[in-house]
Amino acid sequence: MLLMRNVLLISSLLAGVVTMGVYAQAPPAPATQKPAPAPAPVPTTQKPAGTTPAPRRPPTTTSARSGMAITVTSPQGATLSGVNVAIMGPTERSAETDGSGQVNFPGLQAGTYRLRFTGDKVTAFEKEVIVRAGQISDVDVSLTAAPEPKVIVQPAPALPPGPTTAAGPKGQAVTHSIGDLLEKEYVGKQPRRETLLSCSGTERAAMIQLNEALPERLYENADAIYYVLGGEGTLMLNGKEMKLGLNGFASVPRGTSHSFSKRGNRLLVLLSVLSGEPCEEPR
Repeated sequence: MLLMRNVLLISSLLAGVVTMGVYAQAPPAPATQKPAPAPAPVPTTQKPAGTTPAPRRPPTTTSARSGMAITVTSPQGATLSGVNVAIMGPTERSAETDGSGQVNFPGLQAGTYRLRFTGDKVTAFEKEVIVRAGQISDVDVSLTAAPEPKVIVQPAPALPPGPTTAAGPKGQAVTHSIGDLLEKEYVGKQPRRETLLSCSGTERAAMIQLNEALPERLYENADAIYYVLGGEGTLMLNGKEMKLGLNGFASVPRGTSHSFSKRGNRLLVLLSVLSGEPCEEPR
């Protein structure tokens, strides 16, 4: 009995030793630990044989928009309206300057532009402008005035010669004292008196004294001038009545009917000069 119990005790001890050795060689992994991710494959520059490379895309271009602010003036600094401005380049447009001499072109592509300025009152002009992306280019232009158009004046056709007025004989140079002449040629109580002062070529001068009205006169080819030397009178000119005092003056063109009468009790004295009709009596 004793021997059997010792054998069982030794067997139990040997079994425990074997079990401890197994746990020491392979400890179990903790339950909460996640497996490590697999490493990413390293890219290689070597192309597989027999494959065609994919086409490359062109680089993306920016579409930034720009613009121009244009002002047109004269050499003196005055703004010019109504000037046509045409731009040629990546974007083409045209417009006219406003009352302030300005025109704007927004939303342009960047690049080099050729500007042309034209108008009826200015000399045509061209200018090159570089527009940068996202910027507004200020353009100031001074234009000279267009030359005035030459006006060719055609000579008037020659008129056929008209009828010539015959001139009377040449008179003599004379002078008179109206006071002395009036005393010498005084009319007295006669209705009227006309005294010839000078007569030469187509001119005739006379002194007229009126106590009564002068009958109506009309000279077809002579212009008449009257000057009041004394008294006051009334001139009837084409049916219209005009008053003339001392030193009064009247001009009556040819073909115009006229007559004189005195006003008041004083004698009406006139100086009369006719021009245009030949003089009959040189003096």
